Amino acid sequence: MSTLDVQEFDHPVPLEMTIDAFKKLTGSEVLLMIHRREPIPLFEIITKNGGFYRSMQVNENLWHIFITRDPTLDLGECRV
Repeated sequence: MSTLDVQEFDHPVPLEMTIDAFKKLTGSEVLLMIHRREPIPLFEIITKNGGFYRSMQVNENLWHIFITRDPTLDLGECRV
């Protein structure tokens, strides 16, 4: 699992960084995005481009978003 911590960046940098990382995913790789908010616009981009995600709120200002291209992976099993 690769980790991309974008908590310190302002829009649109987290979106751009995550899209770049998503484009590089192959096979059953999983990208963990750590963000201070839930990136709703990113989800549409991921799904339109054949990806899958699971968004999990850790606390008020922390989200973990698991992203993959593998439809057989159960992202519910992913943990940090």
